[in-house]
Amino acid sequence: MTPADVDALVDYYLPVLIAAGDYARAIQAGVQGPAPKTGANAWTEALTDADIAVQTYVEVATIARDPALGFFGEEWAQSVNHKYFDPAAPTVVHLDPVNGTFLYRNQRDGWDIILSIAHEGQLVAAVSYMPARGLFYLALRHRGALTGTRDAPNVAAMQRLGTQSGSRVCLTYQAPDVKQAVSEQYDAFDIVEDYDPARGFDNLNDLFTGRLDAFACRGGELLDWGAMAFIVHHAGGIVSTLDGSPLSGLNAFKPQAQADMLVAASPAVHREILALIGNG
Repeated sequence: MTPADVDALVDYYLPVLIAAGDYARAIQAGVQGPAPKTGANAWTEALTDADIAVQTYVEVATIARDPALGFFGEEWAQSVNHKYFDPAAPTVVHLDPVNGTFLYRNQRDGWDIILSIAHEGQLVAAVSYMPARGLFYLALRHRGALTGTRDAPNVAAMQRLGTQSGSRVCLTYQAPDVKQAVSEQYDAFDIVEDYDPARGFDNLNDLFTGRLDAFACRGGELLDWGAMAFIVHHAGGIVSTLDGSPLSGLNAFKPQAQADMLVAASPAVHREILALIGNG
């Protein structure tokens, strides 16, 4: 798969994500949905009609673009199209239709749609689109990270994206030991257990705004956290496991796999947090 092929595929999906986001925003105020999923907490259990509809829309767009593409969506169990995709396809599109459904359902605007593309098991592109802000954050393997607005949804029109450090804020997920270890040096909190709408740290995109310095988790799914880590890595951040070893899941991508992760806005922050948790 050439870089031109990747760019063409990403360019195809950017307007699709805009339309899907516009739909989700239009129904957000009165959104309903099926019964909650089985999950470990309110975030993983959250499910709405928007999750199902956005995924269906992107599935249809994928089949229309190229029936030979593979596809995996977070809500695959409720998909009427899942059976039409080749499970052995060399190029697979992965989708978290509403990343942060808990936020979406509670009328917050920090949710996004995450689409990633893997070729022969290796991530080659990942896109985070934030509909309420009209912003794209994306990365192309070995070619860096980019950002742009919904007004110019194509790779060529985007600008370089970089991480920004200095906030001394560390977001955690399912890692109370890490939260405790870094709390004397960082403003550390768990995205679920310490949820506070006033705080406003909803996802990893704040690693690009200067509001967030690091993210650490245990058992984070590659479909969403891993795709975001891929973007951070290409934007100049540092990504590893919690013991400092490489995060292999970005080269052998399995969307339902889980991994312990440390995602930092800079090498200095990464080294400091590893030292604080005893792995420096």
